[in-house]
Amino acid sequence: MRRWWINLLAVALVGCTMVQRSAPPTPFSTATTVSSRPATLAPTAERVMASVQVASPTATDMPTQAAATQSPTATTTEAATACAPADVNPAQHTVTATVDYTSKVVFVQHTLTYTNRTADPLTQLVLNVEPNRWLDVFTLNSLTLDGTPPTYDLTGRRLTVTLPQPLDPECAVTLSLDFSLKMPPIVGGVEAFRGYFGFTQRQINLGHWLPTVVPYVDGEWLHHQTVFVGEQIVLDWADWDITLTLDNAPPETVIAAPGTVTDLGDQTWQFIHTDAREFAASISPLFRESTAQTFTGVDVVAYSLPDAAYLDDATGEWVYGGDYAAQITAESLELFSERFGMYPHPRMVIVQGDFPDGMEFSGFAFVSTDWFVSYEGSPQSYLMLITVHEVAHQWWYDVVGNDQAMAPWLDEALSTYSEYIYIERHYPDLTDWWWWFRVNRLNPEGRVDSTVYEFDAIRPYINAVYLRGVLMLHDMRTGLGDAAFYAWLRDYADANAGQVATADDLWASLTDEQFAQTAVTRTAFLRSVGVMP
Repeated sequence: MRRWWINLLAVALVGCTMVQRSAPPTPFSTATTVSSRPATLAPTAERVMASVQVASPTATDMPTQAAATQSPTATTTEAATACAPADVNPAQHTVTATVDYTSKVVFVQHTLTYTNRTADPLTQLVLNVEPNRWLDVFTLNSLTLDGTPPTYDLTGRRLTVTLPQPLDPECAVTLSLDFSLKMPPIVGGVEAFRGYFGFTQRQINLGHWLPTVVPYVDGEWLHHQTVFVGEQIVLDWADWDITLTLDNAPPETVIAAPGTVTDLGDQTWQFIHTDAREFAASISPLFRESTAQTFTGVDVVAYSLPDAAYLDDATGEWVYGGDYAAQITAESLELFSERFGMYPHPRMVIVQGDFPDGMEFSGFAFVSTDWFVSYEGSPQSYLMLITVHEVAHQWWYDVVGNDQAMAPWLDEALSTYSEYIYIERHYPDLTDWWWWFRVNRLNPEGRVDSTVYEFDAIRPYINAVYLRGVLMLHDMRTGLGDAAFYAWLRDYADANAGQVATADDLWASLTDEQFAQTAVTRTAFLRSVGVMP
């Protein structure tokens, strides 16, 4: 894709104002970019999902900071656009944030330079502002576009910025946002699964906390309605320069986060995280670090909390779940690098999260406290399974993206089957256990290529998308043979790195003969059997 854009660069530059750009922009000064929001807020307009059954939204899916529209107070001048090198990701984020650990408020200055990598001139930018799904959490103090307050609309999670002139392909604009986050408590029930953003008495979790530009594909911004089943965020690769400062935090407080880390002193750290779909972090004064390293030199750090340990009666020594999580993370990274292509980041961070199950991010994953606390030394545990699953998402979500609302099987089925691949290598005696425990005892049914909007409960969704997806992939492997199966997945990962892939992209990595050979399997499991490009 990037080579193709290089060939177009000469044509695209005709509509651009040339500006030398050698480094990401520095955070803007709030003193020069003040804009107020209107006092009257309009209700969120509900999106109608065509041809799918839409589950009813939960209370937190309803309008939060409903609509905020800002018009320039002076005559708008043409936005200055710039042309960027073709090997730069579409979005470059520079963030300076201060976390008040006591009040659980985060103050953020966020500069986002966006380069139009599409084939169309863009008249607007659409951003996802995930924190605005919670009531009274996200407060936007100011927003400028290349230094001028633009017309914008903030309705629920969708921030639409109107561009004063079309943004031509290969041209860039810079958004500067000043906002604060009043972190919500992590609660029980269904909403607990969103605990990647929120706080408990032991930690603050910053997952999907920064605005991100929504991918623009085939003339459409891929921004979806939220439901409590699955994920609905679609992300491109971006580059992140994040500086985090802690205020009112105990001196032993640790920030667990991915990327290359520089300690700047005075409880301030800088994180550089490139080719990543987002930047997530977790903050706690109670973290215990467990480390490992892969044979390729990737550093692994697992951050666990005090309850992730038990006393071994036989040895009289404490056993720490974080140590085991670091070990299996390193083993998984090595195996999946061998099978699917090299892991793209210098570090991998695993964090014990005070919320159910687990959640993947680029170079970072949460694994539930439930699974750390229940670990008693046996690999027959959810600590092993979910950790491996989240590591697999580093390929099936981070390297290769997908529309997680409309085609969730592309990351979830592949990540779940990757658990089996890990079991085969490291615990071959447990393969029968895995099939029974993870799949067969649950009698899964449903079409693998279902959307998240077709379910009103989590269990049927997992059974259809994850577990029936596992059965389909195993049948594909049996039909193709191991060598062809792994070559297929590796080619898919290589061909779609950094992209938002579709099922047809997956099938495109099969030969014509293999595509025909697997037709019976695809027909048995999928609603749409796909076509060869």
